[in-house]
Amino acid sequence: MPRKSAFRFMIEFIQEYLDGKNERLFFDLDFNHYLNQNYVKMEKENPDLAECFVFYLAERGFDQTKGLSDAAHREHISQQFDKFKSAMSDGIL
Repeated sequence: MPRKSAFRFMIEFIQEYLDGKNERLFFDLDFNHYLNQNYVKMEKENPDLAECFVFYLAERGFDQTKGLSDAAHREHISQQFDKFKSAMSDGIL
């Protein structure tokens, strides 16, 4: 069975949270761990896309959610995820 790409893993992890399949606690506890675990692979796959992911989902996303309610947290991550996907589809990367 082929291994999942690091990007695919991270995107599915975020999408599962946004779809309500995972709780905020799980997301908060595992986001940085999974990013640290997968970043080197992501960077090898596509350095620009890896940097874009970190900018939108880590720096502007996860790192900005302290003190937000669960609903506001999910909404903020969703907005940042949309910005990341927009950057990919607009050909910025």
